[in-house]
Amino acid sequence: MENYLKFIGRLPKNLRLKVIKAVEDLANNKLQNLDIKRLSAPYELYRCRVGKIRILFQKRYDKNFVLDIGFRGDIYKKLGF
Repeated sequence: MENYLKFIGRLPKNLRLKVIKAVEDLANNKLQNLDIKRLSAPYELYRCRVGKIRILFQKRYDKNFVLDIGFRGDIYKKLGF
């Protein structure tokens, strides 16, 4: 199982539902209601903010690929930002 799936499973129900909704919107390219920002990195990395949680994803062609999900301080350290 992916690490971010375990992370989502440990969240309180209300927050878990918000994160799942954001991931579904990313998968369906419904980006207008999401807080998305491009990260300064050599790759096409983006983050989606859901409260203190960040969803890191990469855009390839017409699809968005979730790389990791975690709390604000931890997620950037894992990727070396």
